[in-house]
Amino acid sequence: MLLLAVKINVNRRIHFILLIFLIVFSIYTVRSFVIASDFKKIKIAKTEVTIPARYGNIIGSDGEPIMQNNLAYNVYIDVGYAKTLSRINGWKYPDRVIEAVKYFGLNPNSPTISRIISRQRGGIEVGMVSAQKIKMLPNDLSKFMNIQRSYVETKVASSLDVISQAIKDEYFKYISPKKNGAIFYDSFGPYNLISGIKKSVSPLNGDTVITTINPSIQAFAQKMIDEDVKANAAHGGEVIVTNPQNNDILAMASTWQYDAPVMNLFQPASTMKPLIFCEALQEDAVSTGTKFNGPYYIPDPKIPLVVRDAEPHPWPVSLKDALVYSSDVAEMKIATRLIKKIGPQAYYDWFLKFGFGHKTGIDLPREVNGILTPPSKWYGIGGQEMAIGQSIAVTGIQMVTALNAVANGGYWVRPHVLDEIISPSGSIVYAYHPFVRKIFESKITKIVRKFMVGVVEKGTGIPAQIKGISVGGKTGTAQKAEDGKVSLKGPWFSLFYGFFPAGNPKYSIYVMVDQPSKGLYYGEDVAAPLIHSIGEYILSLNKGKSDKIYDFLPYKMPDLEGLPLNEALSVLENFSISPNHISFSGNGVVIAQSPTPGTPLSKAKNVILKLSAS
Repeated sequence: MLLLAVKINVNRRIHFILLIFLIVFSIYTVRSFVIASDFKKIKIAKTEVTIPARYGNIIGSDGEPIMQNNLAYNVYIDVGYAKTLSRINGWKYPDRVIEAVKYFGLNPNSPTISRIISRQRGGIEVGMVSAQKIKMLPNDLSKFMNIQRSYVETKVASSLDVISQAIKDEYFKYISPKKNGAIFYDSFGPYNLISGIKKSVSPLNGDTVITTINPSIQAFAQKMIDEDVKANAAHGGEVIVTNPQNNDILAMASTWQYDAPVMNLFQPASTMKPLIFCEALQEDAVSTGTKFNGPYYIPDPKIPLVVRDAEPHPWPVSLKDALVYSSDVAEMKIATRLIKKIGPQAYYDWFLKFGFGHKTGIDLPREVNGILTPPSKWYGIGGQEMAIGQSIAVTGIQMVTALNAVANGGYWVRPHVLDEIISPSGSIVYAYHPFVRKIFESKITKIVRKFMVGVVEKGTGIPAQIKGISVGGKTGTAQKAEDGKVSLKGPWFSLFYGFFPAGNPKYSIYVMVDQPSKGLYYGEDVAAPLIHSIGEYILSLNKGKSDKIYDFLPYKMPDLEGLPLNEALSVLENFSISPNHISFSGNGVVIAQSPTPGTPLSKAKNVILKLSAS
């Protein structure tokens, strides 16, 4: 009986314990359901990582970059977080902060930085740092830094600093990044332990600007003008190299840290004369047989001066030799004839046609107008002085553009540095379209070009000669005003314009040297030698290339000589010349054509091609 009573008591205890366990279990089970029913999945705001868009590159005519993107990082040293990490990780503050500051080349003892470090809060803005610098950054320093990826534009050569910056300023809206990209993440707290990429947006980079600038020619032109200015102890100088047929700017170098060829003003002196010769021939004020005697007596009793030529030569002087020997006497007599024949206003209007007194419209910022005085404000012989490049102020880009009209057969073509703009997808955003005005008859410019060849062959431009090729050009030596006055003792501007090959010019160069101070100051001594050196360099670049350069312009009859018939017909088709207006004989390559190359397309009604026999 006793054993049975013990067993019953044990069973009752077990049942009681089990009952308590079941009650507790039931309570917790019910509670868990209540908690679960009240607990809602809370969506954490999606996080975003920015992918920076790049600037577009600026490319030279040879396909090489003038300005390109390089990866860099924007760095911020978080001083407050560094202090917190020092407590957690057990290193002495501010040792690592000072180490970081020194790593980036900053001075920890500078007033601003030392104040931030001592306050133990805030941060230090390091700025843009190269990718290589970040790559070598010690890991224990990076932990308290905010490092953001970015892109910076870098010029590839110092000779491109000024021109590349000017192009960037002009076309900034195209090359600037359009829109940053991003990677988006979604996270859902404990219900999604690893966040997933929900969306990715590619950055929209800037457009690529393709220019007419030839980096090799630019670098050499910069070297030559730097050396010339130094050798002559001058205040500065500039060089512009163009293709006179379409006024592509191949190089624009100066010793100033701004775009001097579109900003600096000077008197063009005798480099003005070829333009006046073309004007006078076109207005029939002179002919190729006209001769002049000296000196020139100023036709104003208030100015009792006599003009004589600086260069000795026999009298009378022919029209050609007047340019070859740069006769101021002949030039002022030509100007007097012009003013008398067409009147002061029409004479002045010719200078407007040349592009003086207003901007050329070149696609570079900060271009200036120059100074052109109207007839109502001329003093005495103001009109005649303009013919010899005095009483007028021009920029280098105005001057080379005007003179290129003599070299290319009579066309004033707006200068430009842009070829085309390409989007990141490869489509053409914008392409250069020429702006052209016919100002001279082609037959007139042909005469004056021959005169300009004489300048280099036997006249004032002999130092500009290039071995093996015919060069045309014109010297200039201009007085420089000081305190509003000029003196026959100087200072001076030394000038030269040259083009080659003279028969079909592909290159033109304008040189201006400001105030040479070592004795020599004539354009032939200071400026002309640069035509020789830069010209020889350009020819060396083209050595081994085909001598025939097919440079088709949309407003002139193209030169088809040397092309097979099918290629010649294809070119004419691109000029919208109907096959019904084309006739030919022979089956080889083109050896003759009518109309002749350079004829305005408006006059090209019917085209006749003569081909070789085979």
